[in-house]
Amino acid sequence: MFYCNECAEKNGYPESIRKSVGNCELCGKRANCNDIPSSELPLPPAPELNQEIENLAWQVFQDRLGIGFKNELSVEQKKTITDVEEYQQYREIATRLYEKREKKKLKAINNKKYPVIDVPATGNREWSGGAYTLCFVYSKHKGNVVLRGYMNEVEEYLKKNYTHYFYNMSLWSNGMNRDIWGFWKDGIGVFEPHRRSKSYVGKDKWKFQVRPYSHWWDDEGKKKKVSEIETLYFKRMPHRWIPEFDNF
Repeated sequence: MFYCNECAEKNGYPESIRKSVGNCELCGKRANCNDIPSSELPLPPAPELNQEIENLAWQVFQDRLGIGFKNELSVEQKKTITDVEEYQQYREIATRLYEKREKKKLKAINNKKYPVIDVPATGNREWSGGAYTLCFVYSKHKGNVVLRGYMNEVEEYLKKNYTHYFYNMSLWSNGMNRDIWGFWKDGIGVFEPHRRSKSYVGKDKWKFQVRPYSHWWDDEGKKKKVSEIETLYFKRMPHRWIPEFDNF
């Protein structure tokens, strides 16, 4: 990672012997910057770290024991479970999961080197869309950017502020993640290859597809048209908007 001395002091990062002049990756200012691999940097400060770990530990506790509570427990009821020595093992597991998640997020952002926009949470609780999200947006008009926040708010921000884009959402929950690809226009989807499936062959098995959605009830003529004429195939998805996407 490439950062100036001012950002090093602000973030608690070490100063390196090897330095060179360039733009700081954190503040963007041109300076005599430190050059240290991201893997060697300490995790960024997190004011709510303890509470995040507590929340994660509580989830791990329930998942490991296969239990759930119909109603949310009161603070005192919860303490009868968490304030015992045996519960510490779940905090230790949660700490490891948290650190692993943060390092993956930091590595993903540094590898992409795209501007990062933090999307604020509304605070409204919903049944779905609550996963923490890193959304890599590849836009025609505004270039590439990373949106960071919770899934519902990120989706709303994306639809409100962008057109002509495709994206990869990396969703994080309980230290695990999964990816979702999408396209800005209704009726068009980005479909991942089915490399591990024995039911698919050829391009369907090995290549990404950007195409209109099709349904099992469509006639064979329409399915053939979508497959042979209207589908773009990629071994790897491009990391920018390409002219071919304008045809959709």
